[in-house]
Amino acid sequence: MGKVYKNSRHVRWNWQTSPDNEERVRYHFVVVDDKFRGGKLDQIKENIRSKTIMNFPFEEIRRLEGKVVGTNFRYLFVSCDTVYSPSLVSFESVSKNIKKDTDLIERKRGNIEDYVANLYEK
Repeated sequence: MGKVYKNSRHVRWNWQTSPDNEERVRYHFVVVDDKFRGGKLDQIKENIRSKTIMNFPFEEIRRLEGKVVGTNFRYLFVSCDTVYSPSLVSFESVSKNIKKDTDLIERKRGNIEDYVANLYEK
């Protein structure tokens, strides 16, 4: 996991304890591609599920789509809550261009949607 460029296909992600329920994890995923963004997000969730015999839901908190300025790419940003441990996250068959972004978190000042939009739309 290293540096990603907004003019390339990639996945940016992070997790935190859910602000709504301390027993859950809130994941934030941004998938940048010219197609199949939703399918790649589904594959990430399936990769997590396949690591355990338990089957838990992913409760979607937000979904935002936009255009990556200066490219033919679009981004899909999704936040979701679940009980799956971050140790289960796998990007196998999704992308080799992965970035764990510690700034991709819920904020007390500003909001996470503005952070993502500023990354890709400016």
